[in-house]
Amino acid sequence: MKKIINIILGSALLLSGFANAHDYKGGNLHIDHPWSKQVPPTSAVAAAFFNIMNHGDEGDTLLHAESPIAGKTELHAHIHEDGMMKMREVEKIDIPANGTRTLKPGSYHIMFFDLQKVPALGDRFPLTLHFAKAGTIIVDVAVEEATYKPAGQQEDDMKSAHAHH
Repeated sequence: MKKIINIILGSALLLSGFANAHDYKGGNLHIDHPWSKQVPPTSAVAAAFFNIMNHGDEGDTLLHAESPIAGKTELHAHIHEDGMMKMREVEKIDIPANGTRTLKPGSYHIMFFDLQKVPALGDRFPLTLHFAKAGTIIVDVAVEEATYKPAGQQEDDMKSAHAHH
């Protein structure tokens, strides 16, 4: 009986993982599990993170993003300035040919300001991404716990290093 219960519990956990997995494709781009950290219900800001894989022989560029949850949406990066790491708006985010750009805490990410609705843990909200070549891709951003880290996230992803513009 214990074995049957363990099999059922294991299957349920496996299926719940599939329910949380979500990815999107547009042109040569593949966007893997867009997510946001849970923020306090009174927060005016939030951020989104995900991997953008480019399966094409030419680079692409994320030009801008928007979401109905925010009054303003910006592309951001952390840069080293005056001996400190600082968050700054960037004009674009380049995605290398046959490569990956990782948007993650402490690196490139999407910032949401003037939240119209603060998303709660477990919610999903739409995010529209505009690329130079792949065009418009609409994704759903899953709100995860503040301590969440995606499986396989590389801590020192050289491809996510701040590009000079």
